[in-house]
Amino acid sequence: MPEPLQNPGRGGQPALGLVYNTSMNRPDAALALAALYVFASKMESRVNGVCVGGAGLDTAIFCDVVARFYGPAPRSSNTSLPIGLAAVNPLPPDPPMVEAAITRKKESGDPMYARGLRTLTDTALAEAMLRNATTFTPECSIVLSGPATWLMKSLDILGSKELYAKRVKRLVLVDAGGLQNDAAAMRRLAAEWPTPIVLCGKEIGEALAFPAARLDTLFAWAPANPVVDAYKGFKAMPYDAPLFDVAAVHFAVHPDSGLFDLSEPGSLTVGNDGGLKLGAGEGSTRKLIVNPAKRTEALEALIAAASTKPTPPPAGRGRGGD
Repeated sequence: MPEPLQNPGRGGQPALGLVYNTSMNRPDAALALAALYVFASKMESRVNGVCVGGAGLDTAIFCDVVARFYGPAPRSSNTSLPIGLAAVNPLPPDPPMVEAAITRKKESGDPMYARGLRTLTDTALAEAMLRNATTFTPECSIVLSGPATWLMKSLDILGSKELYAKRVKRLVLVDAGGLQNDAAAMRRLAAEWPTPIVLCGKEIGEALAFPAARLDTLFAWAPANPVVDAYKGFKAMPYDAPLFDVAAVHFAVHPDSGLFDLSEPGSLTVGNDGGLKLGAGEGSTRKLIVNPAKRTEALEALIAAASTKPTPPPAGRGRGGD
């Protein structure tokens, strides 16, 4: 197992690990991916793993491109987990926004961005990768912003439920208002998940959106950036992207920042259409709430997390993955 990053902000304890399970089908997912590596570059957390569900190989390639763009490539297969990809046949279509980044070329005709992932065999089995990612650090958080299918499949691996109960501090569950395409897996998650859940709902994105007018200025530190390419490739500019996933990642790393409030605990219920609701009564699920008095502060914190140039790693140490 790689040596854990030490976080001075945690009294020298190993940094909290982040596991991100995404479909990468909205621009806030690309921004959240950037935030993962920015936090890791500052040793505020560690990227334990990124897993793609509900999308295809090009989406996994995009995640690999972003990882390499924001930090040094892993020195060996022992220094990080590969990108996880749900193995289904046929693979789902890829979001057009990822194509904007991975098909971009230099004047020479070579790909604009370095990549180490090219074929399906370069990826990891989704459910195994999700389970194994929790072993990289003594404590971790999982952000789920895609189908719950493979996270629940990982729960069936021998010993996983006990491992999650021991190591996962919280599962941050993103509900952006769209239909969950595996309601059965989400119902099972609501009934069986062994750790506290924080629900990041539609109202988060309605209150906190990335300002398109500042996109080029905020990312001016790089003449070409795959995250910016994805943002611009999602739909015609300008548009302000709701920051569901960035809020989820920020809370997962900094739950005590004071930027968000939490509801009283309750039970998570799943409708026939896959919609999520927090009901009163027994349960360990809370809802993330934007405090109106701190909305501007919270928005600026999310923007900074997603757009800041990563901190160069100390000599002899890579970012996030080793």
